[in-house]
Amino acid sequence: MQFPIVCGLHRSRLLDAGVAIVALLATAAIIAFPGASWLRLLLGVAAWGLAALAWRGLTPAITAIRLERHGEVFVEVPGQAGFCHAPPEPGGIVHPWLTAVRLKTEAGGHIALIVTVDSLAGQDDFRRLRMFLRWQAGLKVPDVAA
Repeated sequence: MQFPIVCGLHRSRLLDAGVAIVALLATAAIIAFPGASWLRLLLGVAAWGLAALAWRGLTPAITAIRLERHGEVFVEVPGQAGFCHAPPEPGGIVHPWLTAVRLKTEAGGHIALIVTVDSLAGQDDFRRLRMFLRWQAGLKVPDVAA
């Protein structure tokens, strides 16, 4: 791999569709619920409110990620100029279709990075990110055989 690797991030249509499907299933279950209409309406509003919050939470907190040769990770946060150092914390998950990592920013905050196959511009960027997190950054891959 040639370093640095810069990957642009965008919303995942897979996760958006997942939230929509769960909201629709919740609505169907609420409609089938044999309770009072006001209670079903209240549950429906609560379900769609939670779905809206989940959908809003899926907006990436960063617009790009830069991977350096020695395992360093830099992120570009909207509203800030340039990249800031954000080392990955232990406990990340790297799978062939989903990668979830917590990054610690220079300001002491945390960013949850959730990347699916369609969150990056191309398959090669997703493969490079997964390989980098496994080998360069030292994240452990969970044992799925157990």
